[in-house]
Amino acid sequence: MIKFFNNLKEFKKEVLSLNLEIELDAIIDLDFTFFEIHDKYTLLNISDYDQINPKNILLISKKHILVYSNKNFNNYEKNFKNIIKKPYGETTIIILLLLKNILKNYSHEFQKIREGMNSLEFDPVIEKVEKFGRELRRLTDRFEELVQLIITLKERDIKEFNTSLIIFDYDILNAEARYWLERCRSHIYRIASLRTKSEMKSNRELNATITRLTVIMTFLSIVGIVVSVPGTIGAIFGIPALSDTYFQLHTTTLIMVLITSTILTILLGYWYWKSLKLK
Repeated sequence: MIKFFNNLKEFKKEVLSLNLEIELDAIIDLDFTFFEIHDKYTLLNISDYDQINPKNILLISKKHILVYSNKNFNNYEKNFKNIIKKPYGETTIIILLLLKNILKNYSHEFQKIREGMNSLEFDPVIEKVEKFGRELRRLTDRFEELVQLIITLKERDIKEFNTSLIIFDYDILNAEARYWLERCRSHIYRIASLRTKSEMKSNRELNATITRLTVIMTFLSIVGIVVSVPGTIGAIFGIPALSDTYFQLHTTTLIMVLITSTILTILLGYWYWKSLKLK
């Protein structure tokens, strides 16, 4: 008898009623694929990226098949009616459809990550690059776990899952899972490329900032020199002993010297500024 659940509490209650020694809470908390074959039951737990219910748990005992998942199993009796009539045909189809739905969910997540990476090609922000890198590595791990599970289910002698009934569909599932895994792995190199682009962009921005600071410091230095020359001359002429003795009768000459020295230092400063060719 197969029962489908969308409510976790109801699923736990049903599992407890079977009197099976299962630490269900610990298994639910796992963030990786869990597969266990016991004398009394077979348990499969796979997480995906469903926003409502990311957990998919399949429990198969001698008389019961419990499925906790948000995936769509509609019309499987009609679409696989010939296989369901065979021994363990129904459990085989349920597991196959569950794996197909999970693979579809993973592939949609890959497309989201890929679109996000494409948006960073011309503006690689390092924080976003690292974010997509973490998401892609986690997705790659999940694809690897899924491929390994597909291999294990085929190699292990599991009477509830008879792959000989679905050879063609299962081979296609295996090929698709491997295809998406390779695509994830290839895009990990894209993350490295985006990280390099981001570092180059940061270096260019840093160099531009350093150049601007250099221009500002050079300008301030020139201004300091322009101001200091006439200031020094004025300070010397402003010494009372000197001004009273030598320059009291030559005030006009003193003013002309100050104006000339100021103009001359401005011109020399401007010439030096232009010679640096700073922008």
